[in-house]
Amino acid sequence: MNFSDYIFPAFFLVFFGTFVFRYIRNGSLTGALLGGRIKRTTGEIALSGGQFTSRVLSVHVLEPTSGEKPFVALSIVSKAPLGASMIPVKLTFAQAQQLIALLQQATGGRAT
Repeated sequence: MNFSDYIFPAFFLVFFGTFVFRYIRNGSLTGALLGGRIKRTTGEIALSGGQFTSRVLSVHVLEPTSGEKPFVALSIVSKAPLGASMIPVKLTFAQAQQLIALLQQATGGRAT
């Protein structure tokens, strides 16, 4: 066997091993993708739902690292019979404040 025959399997094992380590260290798929442990889940909003599919927006608080303010994580989870996907977004405290201001502008400042 040639050395080049080991490159792809080695790359795959390093990538997979790194992801498994991050999953175990952070305790969840969202935490592994965002690089932080979820401190608490603030809430969820059902975006759409059908007989076989669903989409949910979740808001999480990630544990702060080294004296920083906590991060806010948003994740959109889509589920279907033959697949699922997740879109994670990590926001700093300032970015979360900007998002709040934009959402308040979009709704005319009314909370329901």
